[in-house]
Amino acid sequence: MFSAFAASLIPVTVALDWTPNTNHLGLYVAKANGSFAKHNLDVRFVQMKQTSTTQLVGAGKADFGISFVSDMLHARLQKIPVMSVAGILPENTSCFAWRGTTSIATIKDFEGKRYGGWGSPEEEAKLRFIMTQAGADFKKLKMVTTGVSDFLPTTARNADFMWIYMGWDGIRAKLENIAIKTLCLRDINPVFNHPSPLIIASTQLAKDKPEMVRKFLAAASEGYQFAVNKPAEAAQLFMKQVPESDSKLIAASAAYLAKEYTKNVSQWGYQDVSKFNAYRIWANQQKIHNLSEDAAQFVSNAFLPTDSAASGKSK
Repeated sequence: MFSAFAASLIPVTVALDWTPNTNHLGLYVAKANGSFAKHNLDVRFVQMKQTSTTQLVGAGKADFGISFVSDMLHARLQKIPVMSVAGILPENTSCFAWRGTTSIATIKDFEGKRYGGWGSPEEEAKLRFIMTQAGADFKKLKMVTTGVSDFLPTTARNADFMWIYMGWDGIRAKLENIAIKTLCLRDINPVFNHPSPLIIASTQLAKDKPEMVRKFLAAASEGYQFAVNKPAEAAQLFMKQVPESDSKLIAASAAYLAKEYTKNVSQWGYQDVSKFNAYRIWANQQKIHNLSEDAAQFVSNAFLPTDSAASGKSK
């Protein structure tokens, strides 16, 4: 009976942007507690290696993927047919961060310091913009390409400050009793406060199989709402599937993100299209790219559940 039920499930592949972490928590919860199966889906997670999530999803080699606003804008500029169907976090929780022992108090103090990053045009543009706005000389900042490296060991040796997610590296620093200071993007300028990360799908999948997209997001919504209401239990469900993870970090991060998954929105997954456009216009002005396409063409809330049971909210 069970095998017959399993055989009837629709296979779905989700390309993660990085190793499994609490940004993906609701998806792992939905898999563990049967939400995906309830919606007739058999979900498999894959980790990225040689190609980007947008390329994989755009080529139809993954049904859904985890991505970011900047990646989406670049993908659309390159005519990669992807769209954002949900925002995992409605606001940007990333920050520039440094150890408390580092002599940085204001943006002006970035002068003469080493910034450790992955060497993207977006990083340079953001730092140049905020330093210029603060009256600091960007030319006095040393950009160090550290790649995908952990915040704590990197700032102990190779860099003075980095760009981190508070729900991960910020929590890790707290658990290790290392004092850090931060300057968060959403506090610097409203243009940086957009949904991040995102769940994306190909435009072809959305057109050909809209019901599958709706089912996937209904289950994901249930999973993330569970993570909002019961973060400790959500962390336990995650650890059962990814036992190699740091259980203390996962639990503490889940507790932090429980307050962020639905912050200032009516339901999980909702995306403010105007925020995408504001960032697109800013990125155009900073010559990161030149995308004229309105965000309404590649950002949609139409596939999110509308019933209170799926969203976890009362009407």
